[in-house]
Amino acid sequence: MKKLLLILSFITLTASAHEGFRHYGYRGGCYGCGWVAPILIGGVIGYEIANRPVIIEQPPVIYTQPSVIQQPPLGYHWQEMIDPATNVRKIVLVPN
Repeated sequence: MKKLLLILSFITLTASAHEGFRHYGYRGGCYGCGWVAPILIGGVIGYEIANRPVIIEQPPVIYTQPSVIQQPPLGYHWQEMIDPATNVRKIVLVPN
């Protein structure tokens, strides 16, 4: 954003500098005042660009119901293990 503002101000300043060099003599009005309008226009554009609202969207919150672990059948028990392929914790039924 700052680079764009710098480029816009450079363009307006160079445009106003060339305007002053084209006139070799005083022809009425304010001599050397050709830089005011480009600076004002560049300032207004830069101000509008700098004050744009930034919209940040929050990620959605997902609620899940806790799972109910039942009693294992006779001769088995529940054991927490880590799956080596996916590195995810799982609760599995293992024989005693």
